[in-house]
Amino acid sequence: MFKSRVKVAPLADREAQETKKALLELVHADITEHPERIQPIPASLLNRTAHLRARAQANLERPSDIGAPELLK
Repeated sequence: MFKSRVKVAPLADREAQETKKALLELVHADITEHPERIQPIPASLLNRTAHLRARAQANLERPSDIGAPELLK
């Protein structure tokens, strides 16, 4: 039996790519039409984002067994 070597992206992947492309086109059009709207990201927002990412990473590194005796001490 013949096996194809062509990789076919699953439908969900193609839909996600199309959605991403449409969003980027919308952002590009908005930036092109209204460049005065572009503003720097506030440092406070960047700090909050960094804090949330650090907390999320710490949660990922925690033992997953909540009933573990060492966690109950």
